[in-house]
Parts: sequence; C-alpha cells; structure tokens
Amino acid sequence: MLTALAQASDPMAQASALKRFGRALLERQDDAAALLAQVAGSAIGDDDERMSQLLSTVLDEARMARENGQRQGALFIDALEAQLGELVASNDLTFRGSLAVSGAWIRAGLTPPDILAARQDAFTDAVEDGEDPAALETLLDGLIGSLTREHGGNVSVLHALFAEMLPTVPPEARRALVRLAVARPKEIFAELGCAWLLDPNADIRFGAVEGLADRLAAGTASAEMLTRLTILRSWLADAALRDRLDGLVREAMRKGVAGAAREPERKLHRIIASPVDGSGAQSMAAAVQAGGTRSVAVVLLKQGFGVKDAYVLPCDSATEQRRILATLTDEIEALDVPRAYMEQALGIALGEGLEAGLAPVPGLVDVAQACGLAELRPLSASVEDMLDLADPEGRVASLTVQARGRLITASEHWPDAYPVLDSWFEDSDEIVVALESAKSHTALTRNMWRLLEDRRAHWTAVIARNALLLSAAGADHADEFIAVAAALKDGRDLKKTPVMTFICKQSIMVWMDRREEPDGPFDASPDMSFASSPRASAKRTMPHAAPEEAGELGKLLHPVGLTEPWLEGYLMGVCTAPLFVAPPDWLSPLIHLVGPSLKTEKKLTRFVDLLMPRYNGVVSTLQAPDQDLLPADIPLIPIWADGYLTAWEATKPSWPAKALGAKGKSIRKALEQATEGRIDPTVFQVTLPAWLRERFAAQKM
Repeated sequence: MLTALAQASDPMAQASALKRFGRALLERQDDAAALLAQVAGSAIGDDDERMSQLLSTVLDEARMARENGQRQGALFIDALEAQLGELVASNDLTFRGSLAVSGAWIRAGLTPPDILAARQDAFTDAVEDGEDPAALETLLDGLIGSLTREHGGNVSVLHALFAEMLPTVPPEARRALVRLAVARPKEIFAELGCAWLLDPNADIRFGAVEGLADRLAAGTASAEMLTRLTILRSWLADAALRDRLDGLVREAMRKGVAGAAREPERKLHRIIASPVDGSGAQSMAAAVQAGGTRSVAVVLLKQGFGVKDAYVLPCDSATEQRRILATLTDEIEALDVPRAYMEQALGIALGEGLEAGLAPVPGLVDVAQACGLAELRPLSASVEDMLDLADPEGRVASLTVQARGRLITASEHWPDAYPVLDSWFEDSDEIVVALESAKSHTALTRNMWRLLEDRRAHWTAVIARNALLLSAAGADHADEFIAVAAALKDGRDLKKTPVMTFICKQSIMVWMDRREEPDGPFDASPDMSFASSPRASAKRTMPHAAPEEAGELGKLLHPVGLTEPWLEGYLMGVCTAPLFVAPPDWLSPLIHLVGPSLKTEKKLTRFVDLLMPRYNGVVSTLQAPDQDLLPADIPLIPIWADGYLTAWEATKPSWPAKALGAKGKSIRKALEQATEGRIDPTVFQVTLPAWLRERFAAQKM
C-alpha cells in the first residue's frame, strides 16, 4: 500500500488509492494494528507521512461505519484505542508518534483518546511543570514561533495544528496553555480563540473565553473580534459558556469596542449543493469575492450530526476559483442554489447539532464571515418546518388527494433522474442480521419492510431535505419530493410509496452483492467460467461429477426450507434474464442461502456439482417448444414464483428496466401476486410461458 501511494501519479489517484486501502484495512485489523504501532514509534519522513494518511483513512472508514449502525466500526476503533493504551504503557509512543496518532484521529473526525496525554517525556514534563506562567510562555513561544514560521498567518492551519497537539497535553495544563495562546497580541490569536469556543473539550472552550477576556483587559480586543463573538453566541449549546460570552460582549461595549468597520461587500458568484445521500450527508461550496480577495467556502452537513466540516480555500484568481468548483462538481452531483438556501441548510444543520448537544466545527465561523452570513442562526430541523420552507405557500398541500397521489407515484422515476439514489439503501448491522435470517425472497422482503418502518423518520427527513434543495434550485421534481415527504410524515404505507419500494429492493441487492465479494464462502473456479457465447457454453457440465441420485438435491435444500420447485424457478429466472448471467453470479447467492446448513466441505461441493446439470436442464427445456416450463400442480406455483423472483433480485444488474418494458413490469407484478397465492390462470398458462421463451431467445451478453 505504501509503495502504491508513493507511486500515485496525481492527488486524485492517491485519494482513490487511499479510499480503497482504508476499506481493505478495516477488514484486516491485524494489519491496522501493526500500522498503528509503526506510526506511534515514528520519526519523520515520507513513509511516516503516508502511514499516517493510511491510519487516518481507515479510522475515517471505521467512524462512518459506526455512524451508519455497523458494529464493526465501533469495535475497530475500540480495539485500536485499547492497543494505543498498551503502547503508552510500554513507552513505545514517541513524541512525534503521539502527534501523528492524534492527527490521524482528528482528521478522521474522531476525538483523540485521553491516553495520549499520559505519555511522559521532556515535553509533557515541561507542560506539567507549567503552573509557572513564565515556563508556559517559553514553551508557547517556541511552539507558536515554529508553527507561524512554517504556516504564516493562516488561522485554519494554526487551529488544525493545535488540534493535533492539544490532545497530547495533560488535561490540567490545556486550559492554561489555550488561555495564554489566545491572549497573545496578534489578531490571528483572537480568531483562534473564537474557533476554540466551539471545541468539544470544555477545558479548551473555557481557556479560550478566559484568553479573550485577557485580551479585553489588555486593550487588544478588536471590533472584528466582537463581531465574531456576536455571530457565535447563538451557536453555543453550553449555557455557562454563553453567559460568560454575554458578559464579555457587554464589557467590550462598555469599553467602547464598537462593531467592525464596514467590510467589502461579499459577492457569492456561485453556490452549489449536492443532493442529500442515503446517510443524510450533503456538501456545499460557494465562490466568494470580497474586494480583490477570492476564496471558495466548503461545508459538509450530515443528518443527525449537524455541521461536520467547514473551511475556506483562498484563491489567487478567478480562474483558480472556477477550477476548484469544477473539481468539486466533477466529484459530486451538484445543483446551483441561491444564497437563501445556503443560509437555510446551514441553519437547519446548526439547529440539529445544538439539539443533539453537538457544537458546529470551528471552520464554520470562517465560512460565515467569508460569505457574509452575519445573520446565520439555528433553525428547526423538523420535517414540517423544512417543508414549510420548501413550499411556503402550501401549494402541494392544497392539491387534491388524487393530484398528490400522482406526485407520489412519480417517485418511481427518481432513480433515473438522480444518481444520488444509488446511495439510498440500508446496510446497518440490524439489517444484515435480519436479512441473513431470511430463507426466501418473501422473507427477505418482509424483514426489510419491517426495518424500513423503524427507519421511517430518517428517510422522511432525507426526502424533505432534498425537497428543500430542489425547490430552491427550481427543479422540476421538487413538488414530488414535497408530496412524498409530507405523506410519509403523515403515516402513508411505505409499500404504497414507489421510492420506498426502490429503497427496499436496493437494500436487499446491496446485501447480496456484499455477500458475493471474493472473501465470502464461495469463489468461482476456472472450471465454472463460461465461454464468450452463452449459447455455446450453456450445456457445459462440471467435470467428474457423479450422476444425481433420486431426491439427493432435495435433501440438501431441505434444511433451509427450500424445495426443488423453488430451485427450478430460480434457475428459470437466471436463464431468462435480459442479460446473460455467468455461473459465479447466480451460484454465489445460492451458496449464501444454502451453504451454512451444509456442515461439510464435501456436501457443499456436491451441492455445486448438482446445480450445473439442473441449469443445463432448464436451458434444454427453454430450447424445446413443446416442454412445460412451470409446475403442473397449482400449489407449487407460489414456490416456483418465489424462486424466480429471488433470482431476479440476486442478479439485478442483468435486469435493466429498459429491457423489460411494460410487459416485463406486468409479469413481475403477476409473479409477486402469485407468491401471495393470487394466481391468474391465463397469465401462468399462456402469457408467462410465451414471455419466458421470448426472454431466453432475446438474452444478450
């Protein structure tokens, strides 16, 4: 991995490689632990920097997994933090290593473990002895002098570097160190103090407000500082801190510190926002000009977590500004939105974060100032209030029931219009457990609907947020999103809402796809690969397979509640998919269903051996015009139909909607009704057999 990162030709290639390696390391905890040990003992060098990048990337993957309800992420983080404790106890954590580890946790959006401050060396000894202000001043002079020499007057960079360093400082000294830093005369330290007011750590927050008070007492409090504090005041969830800040502002006004002088007008040349994805995440960026200065302000919001990230990128020219926005729009699906939407979206995120007790990230102060959002205040994140913003005149609510119903039905076309819907699925541990326990397509779907009902509030909010975005952008589908969100809020049956049916099916497909990954219980061998022509290889057999004994396959299927008619339906679905399905793609789902009940490798191998002749038999039946394609006994039709639908879902990439048309959709509906015992004789005796032969004849590679 380190070699590949060193050889990455450009930043995009390196970012792609990091993402891939992070996901791989999440599955290889031993390697991740070895990586942590290397970073903890690091000096400084190119490999050390790449190791730190790898560590922060896998931690970021683990954090996202934890936030999305996957226990694997929480266990991974807990394990690495436990290992870090062992490294500290054995004195295997160097000073540079502690900074690198702290930085990895910070960049992954995690709070560095407290154990980092327990490391003992000359640095921590000096800090612990720092009750003497002169000693702390000397330490701070050296630290700040080094940082400012390397990074100039960029407060965001200064804040980021302190964020990596402070977790390594003993808690009892943090407050004093922050206070001294904020009180330093240069204006950049006042900006740093305002940013620290939003820190999750109480010692840092109160150290910052004390440092700001020291500035006021020393006569170095500026009008710009007072303006920042006025903006920040309503963002603070900590009542005690808010009271201290109010007192500080009143004292500043008594001393004659006026509001900031009129600043250059902020021009927002362009604002873009991505649709809200399935996890509730959304990105926004604005091209800003203030006088002759240009920049790009970027924010990341996440439902349930408020403002996750915010920063301002300085630009040397309008060309660079356009290039940065072009890069962002290449990476994400984005819409152009007005300033009012940016304020609304940020206000909703602020309100949601405060309600959850989460402070916004410090960089939001920079974004608010850069964009001239002096009136930015927390707003309600309720679905009702978001829909009022999206449709202030209540146009959609005033439509007839039938008209709103048509808007809701139109949600079946959203996946074609909005690529972001590829991310609209559920994949939490609870989902995986529920789907793993299902023995058939019907059970899979039933379990998925039950869990989606528990997640109604999440998806209603995701759709409402997109309704607000599309309304602000003047998009054609805004009314549809408003109608769907309102209906779900009012308790509409999920199964009668097309987009929720899409989410249900896609969640099942994602689960199946992940079970089919190479590290699963079944890997296709070369003997099972097909030639370039599906017809030429359709009758290929497994080598050395003994003939099937009477009832043998049925016995292997029985422990998981499956039968031979179900398997016949499954194989018929495979053979009549619009696009040819290679054996590994239809065998793997079967192995995942049946494999756990086959206790020995011998039984599993035998099961696979018996499947190919059955597959060849279905192909022969479809090629013979006078052969029956469906069970003759009516009671077996629902079982056969369930097998067919399971194949349809398990091989979804081979079933593009455009290849099916209206007739395919009606057949699908008839099959679903059949699994519930509602069988139309005309369809199953005439229409369906003819359609199956048409599909087989038209199948493409």
